[in-house]
Amino acid sequence: MNSIISYLKIIRPANTLMAAIAVILGAWLSESNAGIRSIILLVIAAISATGFGNVINDIKDIDTDRISHPGRPLPKKEISPDSAVVFAFFLLSFSIANSFLVSKAHCIATVIPLVLLSIYAFFLKGTPFAGNIIVSVLVAYPLVFGGLFEPQMSRLFIPALLAFLLNTAREIAKDFQDAAGDMQAGLKTTAIMPQAAIKSVMLLISASYTALLFVPFFLKQFGMTYALVCAVIVLPLNIYWSILVIKSAWIAHVSKISLILKMEMLAGLAALAIDQLIMSL
Repeated sequence: MNSIISYLKIIRPANTLMAAIAVILGAWLSESNAGIRSIILLVIAAISATGFGNVINDIKDIDTDRISHPGRPLPKKEISPDSAVVFAFFLLSFSIANSFLVSKAHCIATVIPLVLLSIYAFFLKGTPFAGNIIVSVLVAYPLVFGGLFEPQMSRLFIPALLAFLLNTAREIAKDFQDAAGDMQAGLKTTAIMPQAAIKSVMLLISASYTALLFVPFFLKQFGMTYALVCAVIVLPLNIYWSILVIKSAWIAHVSKISLILKMEMLAGLAALAIDQLIMSL
């Protein structure tokens, strides 16, 4: 039982759950013609692909995680590195197999993020901004993946861009959270950049996000419920973390900023889902 729990921990259940929800939401919002079987297969493919990315990331980061995240399965020796490699290959194969059962096009669409995940883990992890951008593309991808080739796929583009912006800001904050371990391992993440420049980037992301947040409503892609949830919950969260960034000692708040950004992403997904539900009644 402990071994099973360790394997669940290494794939990050919260992250994989968000990927699954995003795929289902993408299929729903795009008015997918795919059957339940196909959507389930795509969800399994997304969960496996996300898990694969988390496992190879932990394999690559085992030394830094001994400092930054000592409670993870590999630093705690709950799973051996060799077992983690075997598990990663299983997840990779399982993801490709499930998407292939939907269509060859979906299989190709699954291989693309798997390649990007590998490139990130082995080549871009310690690259300022580039790694953050790759990860953020991959976080936004499941929403579009769920609605690929469907009638209303265009409805997903702005929400995916919003998810990309928020996660880019969150990845930057996480770089500062992991700075001690990354520095000891010789990784040059965004945390080595001048703080004034990083602050400017974070605030630019916040401003861009705010400018785009209500565009789906004005384009009549989503209704008044979406606008209200965004105005009452999403926008205040965005303003809150932006205020924290403005503070001179904002680095001391990076954990809180990261948490708020995650809450904001969940609230954004909720805004889309609640609006769609009300419109379908």
